[in-house]
Amino acid sequence: MFENRKVLCFILARGGSKGVPRKNILLISGKPLVAHSIDVAKKVKYIDKIYVSTEDKEIKTVSLKFGADVIDRPPELATDIADYLDAVKHMIDTISECKENPIIVLLETTSPIREIHDIEKCIEMYNENIDSVISVNHVKSDPSYMYKQENNLLKSFLEKEPVKRRQDTEPLVAYNGSILISSSNFIKNQKDVVLGGRMIGYVLDEKHSIDIDSKLDFEICRFIMESLDK
Repeated sequence: MFENRKVLCFILARGGSKGVPRKNILLISGKPLVAHSIDVAKKVKYIDKIYVSTEDKEIKTVSLKFGADVIDRPPELATDIADYLDAVKHMIDTISECKENPIIVLLETTSPIREIHDIEKCIEMYNENIDSVISVNHVKSDPSYMYKQENNLLKSFLEKEPVKRRQDTEPLVAYNGSILISSSNFIKNQKDVVLGGRMIGYVLDEKHSIDIDSKLDFEICRFIMESLDK
């Protein structure tokens, strides 16, 4: 509970994955990837219940073993082209406690390097005057230095000249997928993406912002987590 509101943790973990096949059950630092998000959520003092959404029997077994409740996700919401927001809304529609508009903590399985206090701080930053708190990290490249390819030629992404000196660029941050705090009502009313409305950013360092999207990401993450264990 936080300020007399229930706090539910949502973890989405489908069985299919192109970049890293079966990544949600691959062992990393001695545990399946999905288990790291469950375990950290269990230690957050505000979280009342943890739900994992999956269509995969093996992920379901692992999630139950580590103490989460499982929402059976329809197969059509677990394809490569399925919309993430639709899967989250399915959880909201399925869980009866969401009728009370609880605080929702979304933890991506692909960002397993988290600190308990960071999640708790994000929850504490959430209030009725904002729609969500999201974890962010500083980006290394200014968008003015980014290009898109058109007929093998590069065209400026922002269609403007880059800042002459990199040290003169404006500090920017990007959502890293590690932590998102919102409410079930706000998410349910979103049209395209979970993000939106009035947002506050909570800055994480580079190590805690790793998002596993490729085999290289997985190996880097595993190296860091095993180094931390030592």
